[in-house]
Amino acid sequence: MMTKQVIIGLSFAAMLLLTACGNQGNSAANGETGTSETSEQTSSVSNSASETETTAIFTGVIQEDAIAGSDDTFSLFLKEVAAVEDDDQVVQSFQNDGVILHVPVEAYSGDLEELTEGATVQVTLQGIPIMTMSIPPQIPGNSIQKVELVED
Repeated sequence: MMTKQVIIGLSFAAMLLLTACGNQGNSAANGETGTSETSEQTSSVSNSASETETTAIFTGVIQEDAIAGSDDTFSLFLKEVAAVEDDDQVVQSFQNDGVILHVPVEAYSGDLEELTEGATVQVTLQGIPIMTMSIPPQIPGNSIQKVELVED
C-alpha cells in the first residue's frame, strides 16, 4: 500500500517536472527568452509611464496659518480649491471639503510666515497624487512638486 502511494507521488512529480521543462523549451524554440521578453516589457512600461505622467495645478485659499512640521515639512489647509490644469480630475476630490497638504520645505521658495490665513497659493502636484481617504483629504510631500504664493 505504501509502495503504491510512493510510486504515484513520484510519477506525479516527474510529470510536473517534465511539463515545466517542456514549456521552457517551447518558448526557447519559438525564439523567446524569458529575460529579454521581461526586460522589453519593463522598459516599455517605464517609457510609457514617463510619457504619460501629468501634473495637476490648482489654487486654494489658506484656511489656517502654515504649521511647521518636525521633519522638514509644513502643513497647509486649503479651502476654495479651483483647478488651473487638471487632466486627471484630481482636484475634484477636494473642492467641497478642501485639502491638507504636507509640503516639503524645498517645494516652497518663500518664507513660511507669508503663508497666512486668507492668502492664495498655487500648488503643482506630480502625476496622480497619493491621498488619504479622510475628510478633508491629505496629500504627502512626495506628491507635491511646488507651492507658490499668488499675489492678489
